[in-house]
This record gives sequence, C-alpha cells and structure tokens, in this order.
Amino acid sequence: MKRIKYSLLKQKCVIVSDNENYKDYINTTLIITNAEIGGRGYDSGLYPEALCSFIDEETGTEIPFSLYEYEFELV
Repeated sequence: MKRIKYSLLKQKCVIVSDNENYKDYINTTLIITNAEIGGRGYDSGLYPEALCSFIDEETGTEIPFSLYEYEFELV
C-alpha cells in the first residue's frame, strides 16, 4: 500500500547525493511533484523515507529519476 507525503509536494529542493548519475542536476533547483511511501519500486528498507519525483524549477522539464528524501534537501 502506498501513501502520499503531502507535506513535500511543491517544495523546492536541491540534490545533496554524491551519486554520479545525478551530476547533471547538482545545483539545480527542483520542485517535488510526487512523494510516495510504499508502492511500486519502493525500497521498504528505506521506510519512512518518501520516494520523490521532480521537475526543474527553471525549465519545467521532468527529471528522469526519483530520489529518496535523504538524497536532497529543501531550500
């Protein structure tokens, strides 16, 4: 069962993860469009972290990956 973490929706954030896959988006302000706990693709070992989707604040382009809360910080 999944649930939405509404407190994160529409919040601005930046990536703090040092994962090489995200290097093109470091220092980019992102807006959270979805934040789910549970559901398809969710790593239950990271509960209660939400898995979030984003758009680029400047361009409105959808970001091609999702991040868990520990990988970004709100600004």
